[in-house]
Amino acid sequence: MYEKKFGEIYDEVVGKLWNCYNAPNRSSFSQRVRRFAEWAKKVSVPSAIAEKIAKMRKNIADFAAAYDFPGAHRTSNMPERLMRRTDRHLFNTQYFHGVISSSELGIRGWSLILNFAPSNPYTVKKYDGLQSPAERLNGFRYHDNWLHNLLISASLGGFRGPPLNPL
Repeated sequence: MYEKKFGEIYDEVVGKLWNCYNAPNRSSFSQRVRRFAEWAKKVSVPSAIAEKIAKMRKNIADFAAAYDFPGAHRTSNMPERLMRRTDRHLFNTQYFHGVISSSELGIRGWSLILNFAPSNPYTVKKYDGLQSPAERLNGFRYHDNWLHNLLISASLGGFRGPPLNPL
């Protein structure tokens, strides 16, 4: 057994983990995870990593269930990122006070600002100058000022239709 630096082992672990994640079907995924766990024992990865790999091996059936839903995401990172921001906002506003209607308006207002406020420069560059999630959804912007975009989008331009969810 030859000694490797932690960074080299980490790079190999990430590569092999990606290989598992990128498996084309359920049986291939299961086999790749088993081989990954065997490899981890053979090269004696650090204990913190080895514990996570063993846990993955133990829960292989739970992870493989994602293959029953083709086209679905296999991780929950995207919703968790949104929920983390929502949870932080609710914590900072001390959750819900007063009547439910004011709490609902607070969450709706915060969501609108999130959708129309400019993203960071890296994200703007990545999406060819589209500055907010609303612009990326629409593919254009009405005005250079994000607040004007919010007001224009929310105005309905005189359109009044039936409620979306009539009671």
